Parts: sequence; structure tokens; C-alpha cells
Amino acid sequence: MNPIKRELLDLHRINHIDAEIFIDRFINTHWGKNILARIITGNSETMKDIAISKLNFYDIKYTIGNEWESTSKSFIDFLIE
Repeated sequence: MNPIKRELLDLHRINHIDAEIFIDRFINTHWGKNILARIITGNSETMKDIAISKLNFYDIKYTIGNEWESTSKSFIDFLIE
């Protein structure tokens, strides 16, 4: 059985303006590959809003944080189909 691969985009140290470009590139690079992905936003609500806005633009369903650990909201998981 092959482990499920997860692609990761870490937005730490990326400014808010450049984050949009990084997210677009990340999604477009993996579009059509049917992979799990994670964007690490850190604790910045603005960065989360930027990432969510981009995911909504591409009509990608997502979850914020970890369902088993309610305090961990620093990342967004999704599937790029």
C-alpha cells in the first residue's frame, strides 16, 4: 500500500501580497493530480483569509486546522482534483 502524499505550501515569512501568487502557483502546479494539500498559514487571520479566498475562487473544499485538536488552526487542508 502506498502512503498518501500530501503537498505542502508554507506561507511563513511570505508577505500578504506575495501569498496570493504563491497560492495560485501551488494550486495550478498540482491541478488535476488528485492530491491532498496543506497550506500553513500560521496564526495570521489575514493570511487565512487570503488562502480561503483563493480556495473559494478555485471552488476547492477545505478544512481549517485539525478536527481532533481544536486549538490548532494554523493550517488549511484540502484536495486538489
